[in-house]
Amino acid sequence: MSSSNRIQWGLASICLSLTLTAQAMPISEVIFVNGSSCGNYQGDLTAGRLFEVEMESAQQLIISTDGHVQSVIGSKGEELQDKGGANYRYQSMNPGTHTIKMVGRAQSGIEFCVN
Repeated sequence: MSSSNRIQWGLASICLSLTLTAQAMPISEVIFVNGSSCGNYQGDLTAGRLFEVEMESAQQLIISTDGHVQSVIGSKGEELQDKGGANYRYQSMNPGTHTIKMVGRAQSGIEFCVN
């Protein structure tokens, strides 16, 4: 096998591995208590986890956590940028389901608030 073919096979293996890892990540819907604009999660983030939050256009998502937000994807597939501050802050552009990808420790805590 030529060097070029080995590199192509290696890259294909890495891509397949990353795809399978992403597909296996558990998804949790963030549930807000009636009358509250915040929802919580306590649990294991070592393997990563996806969270789904329903938002309206121009709402702000504030995430307080001891974990790490890797990405927030809007309802139209756009990646939202962290607006900074003491917590993670994101502004929705479109209404619908937004997906948050996070990693952290075995016992991580997260609070999601939508304003």
